[in-house]
Amino acid sequence: MPLPNNQLKVLEVVINGRQATGGSSVTASFNIFHYRRTTLGPIATKAAFNTAFQAAIIVPLLAAMNVRYTPTLLTLRWIDDILDRPQSFAAAGVGAIATDSLPSNEAIYMLLRTALKGKSFRGSKHFSPGSEVDTTNDLLTGAGLARWQVVQAALEAPIVDAIPLTWVPCIVSKLRSLSNFTVQPAVYTTTDVNEVALDLNIGTMRKRRSRTVR
Repeated sequence: MPLPNNQLKVLEVVINGRQATGGSSVTASFNIFHYRRTTLGPIATKAAFNTAFQAAIIVPLLAAMNVRYTPTLLTLRWIDDILDRPQSFAAAGVGAIATDSLPSNEAIYMLLRTALKGKSFRGSKHFSPGSEVDTTNDLLTGAGLARWQVVQAALEAPIVDAIPLTWVPCIVSKLRSLSNFTVQPAVYTTTDVNEVALDLNIGTMRKRRSRTVR
């Protein structure tokens, strides 16, 4: 049976994005986020969170992304309830930077830190495609750096929806010793994100590499 609303604490958000072909193949560009609500009193809804998330995260992300990028779909599910089905929401818009993009496997990298040490209490985000105009040699610079700093700040900040509920970005440990997603309700360990570090160097994500062209 579904869990009651007051036992649902953490939402998992998946941005299903696409990088349009740059002469090779269309490439997926997925990003996963977790948010913990700070109170269990009001009834939380995925629809309310989706509206707030798109305003807080998708809007600045599109302002920083290359025009090749499109967020086609957002899916939301409660990680507390192992039987909860992801609910899909449409995402509109394309990246705002209409210049030559970086290769599809090159990404803007951000490290998510919490108050605890260790790999289980850190996270990361790879955003692609970026734009050549945003870089000088190997580094983000100028207006491009400023745009990505807006995204960085958005990832650190809590989100408040229309209910109103406050949602804090968090890291969910997937280690078996810390979490178990085979029991109902799920048992898991979360830590709140308290810092997002933006790498000036352009990172890589090999699985986003487009097909070889000869």
